[in-house]
Amino acid sequence: MSDQAFRTTRNRWLKGLLVLAIVAASFLSPSRSFAVTSGAGIWDFMIFGNYNLVSPDTGEVFKNTSTPTWNNALNNGYGGGVGVAYWFNDMIAFRVEAQTDLYTMPASLGKGSLQSSPLTGGLEVKLWGNPDYYLYFVIDAGAGYEANLSGQSFFGTSTANSWTAYGDAGLGVNFDWVFVEAKIAYMPQSIAHGVSGGNGQNALWYVPLTAGFNF
Repeated sequence: MSDQAFRTTRNRWLKGLLVLAIVAASFLSPSRSFAVTSGAGIWDFMIFGNYNLVSPDTGEVFKNTSTPTWNNALNNGYGGGVGVAYWFNDMIAFRVEAQTDLYTMPASLGKGSLQSSPLTGGLEVKLWGNPDYYLYFVIDAGAGYEANLSGQSFFGTSTANSWTAYGDAGLGVNFDWVFVEAKIAYMPQSIAHGVSGGNGQNALWYVPLTAGFNF
């Protein structure tokens, strides 16, 4: 074999071994199992649980009546939901969430419960951090479906369902695939019209505490 033929064959073998090494390294090298949580064009899918503190409310459940205030009429609520968020850039994301929460009455006031199901759209604004670990401000707005359950209302025997506007705002912290939020929420029509004594502005302020997972 001539020197030229030998060099040509050697070079082909070296190129082949180099390609094989690159391919092997791409399979054997460590890599992230999922993408970063935030960044331009990133989608996040969320599943979460809520614990709702109603005790901070000091307003009337029923306008111009002597009906007890909300925090005297209901236990704290709990529930959960799902959501999806899309990041426009490294700082701002738009999100949509659907959730359902359940509130019950203390035994001393009788039986009854209320199901509140807000459907919202909102913004997350990153305040500090990196793509996976960050502090953010959140604001949501939408509508909630309020349904009395258990065949009884709070202050009568009638049952009724209605829609209410809904809004919340607060702070959240994201720890890679886990997030927590604390917000202040407002519903101007928390108890459905048609419930005994429920013809008025049945406003409610409360504090949702949320924890969930980002995928």
